[in-house]
This record gives sequence, C-alpha cells and structure tokens, in this order.
Amino acid sequence: MALVIAHLSDTHVSRFGEHVTSLRGRRLRTPLGKPDGEWEPVDEVEGWRVERRARRGLRSRDPSNGYSYRLLDESGYVQEKRKADRDGDAAARAGLAELVRRRKSTESSRLAESFPSEQAVEARLEIDPANTNLLFHRAARTLRDDAPDWVVLSGDVTDDGVGYELVASWLGPWVEKRRLLAIPGNHDVYDSPSLVVPAPDRKDRHRKRVLWGAFALDLGLPTATPWVRELGEGAVMCGLDSCIPPRTPFSASGEVSAEALWALEADLERFPPGTCRLAMLHHHVVNPPLRGVGRAPWQIGMRLRNAEGVFEFLARNGFACIFNGHRHVGYRYHPAHAPLFVSAPSATMGCRSGAQPFYWRVEIEKGQVVSVRERPFPATR
Repeated sequence: MALVIAHLSDTHVSRFGEHVTSLRGRRLRTPLGKPDGEWEPVDEVEGWRVERRARRGLRSRDPSNGYSYRLLDESGYVQEKRKADRDGDAAARAGLAELVRRRKSTESSRLAESFPSEQAVEARLEIDPANTNLLFHRAARTLRDDAPDWVVLSGDVTDDGVGYELVASWLGPWVEKRRLLAIPGNHDVYDSPSLVVPAPDRKDRHRKRVLWGAFALDLGLPTATPWVRELGEGAVMCGLDSCIPPRTPFSASGEVSAEALWALEADLERFPPGTCRLAMLHHHVVNPPLRGVGRAPWQIGMRLRNAEGVFEFLARNGFACIFNGHRHVGYRYHPAHAPLFVSAPSATMGCRSGAQPFYWRVEIEKGQVVSVRERPFPATR
C-alpha cells in the first residue's frame, strides 16, 4: 500500500485572519490610559473600547451634527472608525459592538480551542470571505477527511509570526503522531514590515525565530535545519531553511547556506543506496515555465539567491522530489536528469493563476514516487 504525503503551503494564519499588507484596522494609535481631549468612552465590549466625539460643524464640535466613533482594541489601536448623525447614535454603537464580537470570533487563539463545525465556519466566511483563519478550516477539514500519512507545510505558516497554535490544533491528528513536517517561510521569520505593522506589534527576526522554534518543538522537530525524517516505504524527507534575509530592504528573497548543504550531505550517508530522497524548502529552486516558452516569470524580491548551487546539490545527490511554496503558484516541473519540483499555491488564498486553493497528494511506494496529483480545497460544501 502506498505512503501518502499531503503537501500544502502558505496558510498565512494570523491573529484575526487578516494580512499584514492589508493595513486592516491599523490606522492610528491612542495611548491607553491617557485621555484624548474630545474623545469620550461610551462602551466596552470584550476588552475593546468604543469612543465618540461630536462631529465638527462650521465653527466647533456640536452634538447636533452627530458623532464620530472609533473602536480601540486592548492595545489601543483603532480597529474601526465610523460617523453617524444624532439619530444614528444607538445603531453606530451597536454596529461597533457586533464588529468586536465578529472579529474576536476569528481570533486564532480562540479558534484553536476546538475544531468548529463546517456550518459555523462557512456562515462566518459569508461575512468575511478573505479571512485566512477561516479559510484554513477548509484545508484542515479536507485533510482530516482524506487522512494522508504525512502532512508537509513548506513555509509561511503564519502571516507575521502569530497563529501557530491554530495550525497545531486543527492539524492535531498529525501533530500527535509526529507526522506534521514544517519549515519556515519569510513571513514566519523575517522582520515585520515596518510600513504596515505598528511599532509595538512588530517582531524582529530574532523574536520570530523564538516563536518558530516553539512551534517546531511542538511538532517534535529540531529548531534549526537541516533535519532528516524517515517516512516509510523507503523514503526520507529533508528539511532545509531557505529563509536567510537579504540585505535589500523589503525583499522576500532567500538563500540556503552552504553549511546546511554540507551538513545534509553528510547526514544522508547513513541511508542505504536506493533511498527515495525528498526535500522541502520555502523558496522555489526552479521557475515555472511562462506560457510554455520556458522563460522565468517576473520575480523581483522573491528569488532563491543561490538557486543554481542548490539545484546542482539536489541533482548530484539523487533527490527524487522537492517541495516548495512562496510564490503562491501551483506547478510541477521535472527538468531532465534532475528532481521533480512541486510548488504548492497558498492553501488559503489560492493560486496566482486563478485556480482555487489545493494541495498536492503524493504517493510513494517501494522507494519510488508513483503519483503526484492536485487535490482542491473546496470553496463550498
């Protein structure tokens, strides 16, 4: 019976299922505990504060002109701003209270407490269809139904180092068996982008490495790569970290260190000839063909800086298949006399080609890769 591996990538879970690039709910900051002149607190909902002030008229602020409202989270960030006339005061306050409850319901730590029903999550997705925490439920649900032997996550597990507990919880069946394998992506371990993440919420690469290390330990993995895991059916999986930050600001490119390749080559000597060698890393080693003509796609700031050397290493050492994510593009490419390269799209945001999210279902039998097929995460059920 064949060994089945599910390869997915770029789940991008976060605190509320938002993206760091969206600027959602992060427009300004009011220090907590300090009065702010014209703003007065009017409600508190699950630790978040609703404040209002009279809207400006021709000469001054006058309640007869209605109110401006703002919703502040427990850290003092404005999550929402609204305006209402005097008669709409109650409706505006009720609307902000409902927003708190809705946003809190998708918080990663709260969702991680249990595995919600399909109906509950799909109902929330009708209101918030781009929420990656909720979309990850579809991925986890499909994997639970398909029950592969191993699950492989090739990076960008989180959007900014927050939400690992959700992934570990909803993929719990594989965590418990120590059959969830993961390596970091640039979103997991690079500095938070300064232009879109408020200063108190930013995490530098050292802090993010600590958070990643805790997640890796929960999975029973080393906190650093390379590592090798025996999968069964004569196959081993090698984890490589391609997330060495570039010197160029705002770039998401990566590199695999020469030391890591040397260490992996030495480690592989303990396995007998004929072992099916697989590897996983975040950045892509080979580019997808563009419109069938073999040209590399536009990829400023996305490349693996030493791709040529990594490709030569993998080919020389007889690897059968390489798994990556990063580009949010799903493709498989098998150059002559080289490994098969399998790139997964984002499991929550889909493929840049326009295809819906999917994972790769890979079957291995007697030391051979015998099948590589797409398995979609359904948009609805």
